[in-house]
Amino acid sequence: FLTKKLKKLTSRQHAKLIVNDRLDIALLSDADGLHSPENGILPKQAKQFNRKLITGKSTHSLKSALDAERNGYDYIIFGPVFRTQSKVKYGKPKGIKELTRICAKIKIPVFAVGGINPDRAKKCIEAGAQGAAVIGAVMKSRNVKKTITEFKENMGSL
Repeated sequence: FLTKKLKKLTSRQHAKLIVNDRLDIALLSDADGLHSPENGILPKQAKQFNRKLITGKSTHSLKSALDAERNGYDYIIFGPVFRTQSKVKYGKPKGIKELTRICAKIKIPVFAVGGINPDRAKKCIEAGAQGAAVIGAVMKSRNVKKTITEFKENMGSL
């Protein structure tokens, strides 16, 4: 069971394991949290099984972000901020201006997603985001350690 192995690893590193869109796997693996898509499970439904579960939601608009906050999510991921092939289905990039607007209106932590590289991560932090969700920049990197170091330098930490 991969998530149980990941939970051991993240615990040793004092990191959180958040499972995407699968409450059953999150519960079975003793994950720290559950991330839901824009129309996913509500926090009160997830937390009836584990009150300590961190809940997050993907959002693509101010309305969706405000709904997430009202419904009790612990954080949101907003984007895509920049163009990236993996997020094309979610529409045109929202841009830094919209990320800044979201961060100003939302009280729960906001994480940027979509086309984030180390330089863009710095812009997202300056816009008010708590952090960024990154896949492509690390997966496509020829030197992962260097790329992560650049993220740390541009974001202040990880």
